[in-house]
Amino acid sequence: MLPSDLLFSHKRGAQIYPRFLRREQQVWAEQVLTLICEHQHRTRGELQAALRALEGDSPDYRIVRGFAHLALNAAEFTLATGELEPETLRREVFTLAAERGGYGETQAREVLEAVAPRYQLEVETLREALYADLPEHHLLTVLPDFTPEALVNRYNLAQAQGLLYSALCLRLIAHRNVPGEYRRLFRHLKFHGLMYAVEGHLDDGYQIYVDGPASLFKQTRKYGLQMAVFLPALLRVSRWEMVAVLQRDGQELSYQIDSQSPLKPLGAAPPAYDSLLEENFVRRWEKLNTPWVLEREVEIVDLKGTVFVPDFALRHPDGRIAHIEIMGFWHPDYLRRKLDKLRRAAMPDLIVAVSERLNVGAEDFQDVPGPVLFFKGKLEPRAVLEVLERLTLPTG
Repeated sequence: MLPSDLLFSHKRGAQIYPRFLRREQQVWAEQVLTLICEHQHRTRGELQAALRALEGDSPDYRIVRGFAHLALNAAEFTLATGELEPETLRREVFTLAAERGGYGETQAREVLEAVAPRYQLEVETLREALYADLPEHHLLTVLPDFTPEALVNRYNLAQAQGLLYSALCLRLIAHRNVPGEYRRLFRHLKFHGLMYAVEGHLDDGYQIYVDGPASLFKQTRKYGLQMAVFLPALLRVSRWEMVAVLQRDGQELSYQIDSQSPLKPLGAAPPAYDSLLEENFVRRWEKLNTPWVLEREVEIVDLKGTVFVPDFALRHPDGRIAHIEIMGFWHPDYLRRKLDKLRRAAMPDLIVAVSERLNVGAEDFQDVPGPVLFFKGKLEPRAVLEVLERLTLPTG
């Protein structure tokens, strides 16, 4: 993300908007990356001087700095001294200088000449090594691994994130359109420590209210930063909207943005399935001659403090709907949390498919209202279909 002095926004009444790059400003991305590449194996100080020269007297100087900030966050710098430790060298040189006494360039050179042979260094090389641990003397060794277009995307995203630094709360709307992404969205909310509540339904979309200390007690920049870090996860949903309430200069402002913005996800899309077991089940289901249509992670059950998202939904043309949850991964905490969610969700239309490798039995699912199907190795679609046809489900 970007520091506050490199962020741009504009207000219209009580509305505030991030200021994204204009097409003619995007050329700076390529120039910054080219300059960084030209300074590989040179010092940070030399690179910073070249970047200042690139800024010149251009009115876009803060954009250049923003590009450089994001690009250098993905670069790596190392000490130029190898195994030599500048702090150790300084201690030895300064101790010898204090013992000999005197000041000036002549005395300094005599001390360096006395120490240099011990490290098999030239005097001037030793002089440079004394302060090689200062940031401006670090060498650029690993270049940022992205294109100018990717850097532009990172910059625009950073502008959108920057407004969330002062966010009090968020309202997110995630429409039903991207199989498999709901669960990841809630994982990111939990990972970033954000408190939320969910309402809505499959057809009109789900509204997620993200709240917390920033609005309940007082504004905390740390919580706003967590909201900002979460934003890239929202970009994985094809149709989304976000409305944030910000506190800036004693005024509450509304910040709205949606999937029509120029924001784009960073990096490659995550795998469509959480496991090979799920992926193989989908492929075998597609070969069945059945009117039941298998859909990936489209239903959200609000459990007040967390959510439950079944792995699959099954839809029949007559309006019947059922769900499947596959339990094929073993871990004590996973098993405990999963059983707790199944009980709290209380879904009689949920088929729970359980691998026998989990070392659980029917007694563990006594409080789960839906049918439980145990399987060995592969989950056979026909076995699921048999259970499905025995379920009493309302029709449309």
